[in-house]
Amino acid sequence: MLNVGVMKKGSLVIVGTGILTPAHLSQESINRIETADVVHVLVPDPLGLSTITKLNSNIKNLGELYFDPKSNKNGKNRLDGYKLMIESILSDVRLGLKVCAIFYGHPGIFVYPSHECISKAKKEGFDAQMLPAISAEDCLFADLGVDPGDLGCQAYEASQFLFYRHSINTSAMLILWQIGVVGDETLTKFKPSENGMAMLKEKLLEHYPANHLVTLYEASTLPTMEPRIAEINIDKITDIQINAITTLYIPPLANPALNTNFCKRWNVDISQLQ
Repeated sequence: MLNVGVMKKGSLVIVGTGILTPAHLSQESINRIETADVVHVLVPDPLGLSTITKLNSNIKNLGELYFDPKSNKNGKNRLDGYKLMIESILSDVRLGLKVCAIFYGHPGIFVYPSHECISKAKKEGFDAQMLPAISAEDCLFADLGVDPGDLGCQAYEASQFLFYRHSINTSAMLILWQIGVVGDETLTKFKPSENGMAMLKEKLLEHYPANHLVTLYEASTLPTMEPRIAEINIDKITDIQINAITTLYIPPLANPALNTNFCKRWNVDISQLQ
């Protein structure tokens, strides 16, 4: 790691808007936006972009670099578009500018460009950091009234859950992200692949009964909008509308079995655990 004394002049801070802009913007993030030389922005709605523009008018809209499957604009898939965003951000850092990059939600959760930018900037000798923000997971815990500390929590990107051999603990909650593009290994679609939801149903039925009640969740993105909370049996998930921001929450099947032998060996008072 380079010493601070030899850091180059340019710098990078990456912040998140949270899910509900501007309400979720932290005061620290606002300060970094206002004091930046240039601000690179990727947000999904005009309200978010307008809010940020009021804080700093020197804006570069990363949305213009997003992959367009209809025209192959900005590359052949989403990854190509992300690489263009990375280069756009780092080019200004290399010019010696104080750069702030803003991403929707938490900037470190399902945001490939943010992690790549920080890694590359640090390797090139620039000061780079990420600030925390409110994520869709934070909203899910609040809106569904569930606590990951009760029985534990496991979370996977939906396609990764399908294609890899994960050990699933059915005694803990399971959260599956990005089911809006589940089954798409090409990174070119903005909807589930042709068999995506059928594959997901089959995979879930390997671990849960068909009548296990799960929740399709979408956080509120506007002050006037209610979150989407739709409960459905697993065997019916192929029959329901899936949107780009849909998340699937699967509650635990039952409490975990107590490891009585271990507890007795270490003189744990089991009566305090039941």
